[in-house]
Amino acid sequence: MFARLMFYVGILACLGIVMACFLPWAHYNNINETFTGFHVSRFVTGNYYGRAGYIICIFSGIILLLSFVPKLWAKRTNLFFTAILFAYCIRTYIIFTSSLFEGEVEKRAGIYLVVILSFIMLLASLFPGKYKKAGN
Repeated sequence: MFARLMFYVGILACLGIVMACFLPWAHYNNINETFTGFHVSRFVTGNYYGRAGYIICIFSGIILLLSFVPKLWAKRTNLFFTAILFAYCIRTYIIFTSSLFEGEVEKRAGIYLVVILSFIMLLASLFPGKYKKAGN
């Protein structure tokens, strides 16, 4: 029962993290820009944070596909990909919200959702549910 519930929670988290990439992540007061997972501007100093939404969506799609495969190797691979995604989301959070001066960056809801939903996906992959062993 619990594993089945975690399966559905993981599916919803996969879809939710893709939607969170379209939400505002951070607003930078010095250049008056709001960044999302897909809209990022280059700073005057040359810094460019990249479009993290593409990588997050690709990993979420792989995780979603592996969730439906009832094999042991798929569940283990899914755990690996969710751990990589969670680490990447924490890295993205640190990069997008760090600043030299207080009040320079305003954190928005999307960046929090990305980290929280990737953690939920990691928890859901820890309880894979039913799978078929090799040779069956």
